[in-house]
Formats: sequence, C-alpha cells, structure tokens
Amino acid sequence: MTYQFVQPPLKVPIRPRSAEQYRPTRLKADQTYLFGSTHIDNGGCSYYRILFISQLLSQIYDQALFCDSRIRFNCKELFPLLKSFRLQRACAIRDLPWFHDVILTAKKQYGFPVIYETDDILVQDDIPIHNCYRDIFREGAEAIPVYMNGSDVVTVTCDRLAEYYSTRFDIPRSKFHVIPNYLPRYFFDSYDEAVILDRIRTQQTRRPRICFSCGPSHFDVRRTGAGDDFSDLLDWIVVNRRKYQFIFHGGLPPSLEKHSDDFIRIPVGPFLDYPRVRRSLRADLFLQPLQRNVFNECKSPIKLLEAWAEGTPAFVQGLGNYQRLAPEACFDTTETLERMVGALFADSDAQLQLIRRNYARMKDFWLDSHLDEWLQVML
Repeated sequence: MTYQFVQPPLKVPIRPRSAEQYRPTRLKADQTYLFGSTHIDNGGCSYYRILFISQLLSQIYDQALFCDSRIRFNCKELFPLLKSFRLQRACAIRDLPWFHDVILTAKKQYGFPVIYETDDILVQDDIPIHNCYRDIFREGAEAIPVYMNGSDVVTVTCDRLAEYYSTRFDIPRSKFHVIPNYLPRYFFDSYDEAVILDRIRTQQTRRPRICFSCGPSHFDVRRTGAGDDFSDLLDWIVVNRRKYQFIFHGGLPPSLEKHSDDFIRIPVGPFLDYPRVRRSLRADLFLQPLQRNVFNECKSPIKLLEAWAEGTPAFVQGLGNYQRLAPEACFDTTETLERMVGALFADSDAQLQLIRRNYARMKDFWLDSHLDEWLQVML
C-alpha cells in the first residue's frame, strides 16, 4: 500500500489533563501526611514502585511529605509522624535485625502500617540460571517470608506474582494488594504525531530499525549454556541482520558477538535518561523476547506500555501479562514474528492506526490517574 502523508486528524487526546483532574480524594486539606520508605536503587524498579508515586503526590499536595531513602530508615524523630512505611524488595538476612528492632518496634509503638513492596520474584531457585543477578537473591527463600509476615500489606504488580508468593510461602492471599505498574505521564508521554508520520514515511527508503531495549539480565552473560530470553530468536536475528537494522539498547547477547559489526549497540545508562535515549534511537519497532518460565510469567507488561507511550509499535513473547494485555502483539515462534513484522512494515496506514490505538489505550495506564490506588494502602 502506498503511504499518503496527509492523514485525518488524530482522534486521541495527546495533551496532559490538568492536575485537578488527577487529584485523588483521600488526603484532607487540613492535615499533614508523612510517608516513609526504603527503596532498593535509583533504577526503574524504585522509580516505578516508590519514587514516581512520591513525586506525583507531592506535586499535587503540599501536605503530602515523603522521606524516601536508599539506606535503612532509622530516624526516630519521624516515626511518630508516619502514616505508613514502605519497604521495597528486601530479601537479605542481614537487614532482619533492623526490620525487627527498628521498623516493627516503631510500628508497634506508633501504629503505622508497614507495606512490603516487590515487583519481581526474588527467590534464587525460581530465577533463571542465565540471569546475572540471580546470586544476589540467594537468601530470598529464607528472608522474604519474614519480611512479608511482619508487614501489614504486600503490594505486587500482578495477580500472578501475588499467587506465586502466597503459594510459595503459605501467606494468605488476602494480604496481597495488586497495583499494576503505571507510567507517569510527565516522564514517558512523548507521543508526537508529526515525528511518527515522518518515521513511517521514511521506512520505504531505508532498513526498518528494530530495537531490543533490555538489560543484561536477559542475556546469558556468564555463558552458563542454559539459554536465555533471546535463545529462540538468535537464528532469526542472524538471518535478518542485513534486512533490518537491529539495535541492542542495554547489551548484546554473547552468542551474537561474532556478528556485532552488523548491530547498533547502546550501553545501559542512568534511568532518568532512559526515555530520552529510547527516543533518540528512532526505533520503528521494539521487540521483547522472553523465555517461558515462572519468573517471566510474573512480569508486568511494561515493555508494551513504554513503547505505546512513545508512539512506537512493540511485539513481545506471548506469555503471562503480555498475552493477557495485548494478545495481538504477542508471538510464540519466529515464523509468527516474521509474519507480524512483515505485515507491520508492508502497510503504512495500518501501522499508523495501530500506533494511534495503542496510544489511546494508555489512558488506562497513566500513573497520574491511579494515585488513589496507592493511597488506599499507604493510609
């Protein structure tokens, strides 16, 4: 189909709504609210589950105050003021004395709830062997149930992850509260129809740019021989490495090193630079392969949402929450993937309509509209 640059007007809203439209209703104007947390790092996990929530609430409410720390929270002057305390991804035995002697002691004295937060499986036996961070969680099976049982609520990203922990550690399912990963609009919403139209228009005169945007945990960087998330796609990538311009943002599978001159490689960088770098790649399609295992079955469909917010198509391995959210974007075999990619780049008008539909779906996934879900457990 010949691409026509002139298109009908965009039918989905692309301007952010006002702060008043986002405003939750749980905080009273005549009270001050102090929330505490200890988060794991300065990467995506902490931002999606702790820091973005704090930032948005504090922007909307002058009376919402946050003390978010990467070190063990131990400010005795603040404990009497806390509305709640959130503990993210704790899985080490060495922190249990602090959890018992400081956090739970203060909880008993002042009555604030303790909320354990995790967005992943943190038990070594159920983390794929190829995952380079697997050994970090060798104490998870022993320590995590202590943290979860000592907390009032456990927040997770999906039902499947709640079921995993509930079954694995015999913890009542009612203790788990599911809040999906939502994207803050101010950080991820970069939809620009003019940029999209120009990108699609030029696809006929160059190699389409297909990007794998993921970190080294998806590759067998230690060369264990166990296979990794890319194992099923390696032959397809090699065969098509001159038909498409493949971009590896975050690392390259070791098994593709011998063809590295055929790929664009972009290293891992600071998370706060993540959306800008992704936009700079000018990708026509994002791909996320995933090995079929319980670890990946419990993942949130974040790779779809990030791409939709940018106005870029994305295809993913057909499992877990990806399959439930967007089965039309999922592939199980390279034959299916080949058909999907070919169809995407063969019909420019259909590609644009797909991008528009996916961006319109983001109205259900902007964090700005879901702050009440977090406040429900934080108060």
